[in-house]
Amino acid sequence: KTILILATLLVLSSCVKDDDFSIPNLKIPFFQEEFQDVQHNTVLNLDDWTNYAQSGTTLWYERIFFFFFYAQFNPFGTSDASSIAWLITPAIDVTGKSDVNLSFQSAQNFVSDDANRVEAYVSENFDGTNVLTATWTLLDANFATKSTEAYLFVPSGEIDLSSYTSSGTIHIAFKAI
Repeated sequence: KTILILATLLVLSSCVKDDDFSIPNLKIPFFQEEFQDVQHNTVLNLDDWTNYAQSGTTLWYERIFFFFFYAQFNPFGTSDASSIAWLITPAIDVTGKSDVNLSFQSAQNFVSDDANRVEAYVSENFDGTNVLTATWTLLDANFATKSTEAYLFVPSGEIDLSSYTSSGTIHIAFKAI
């Protein structure tokens, strides 16, 4: 798909005068996770990621469905009264970076209550261990909700993190409730 899109852009750019059209600069990610190293249906245990159960016993899992590799939170079948789990990225160095943005996709299946949700946070002081003592700022992101069609991936939108570039490193957290 990427090759076809790029080829289309090149064809379009050859049909207009140089001063009427410019191709935007390609943004190359300096951090990305595609979950290619996951083992299906095991507790997520990627290098330098934090998988923490704040309430209950359920953690995030590594999943593969056809050719989709992803992290999943699913407390179904537990006897826990409450399930809250955090999935936190390794430290991401944003020193001197400009135009820092976050994007991801989410999907849902069998969510029966609006209180069951995922939220995204950023921290400038997470030490890699103490999840609840770090300062976490809620990010404004689009997520799949109870009313979203099952297994339909919803883009988060582009979340501007440029205001955090002076902090050196940040962590991104996904908190499932």
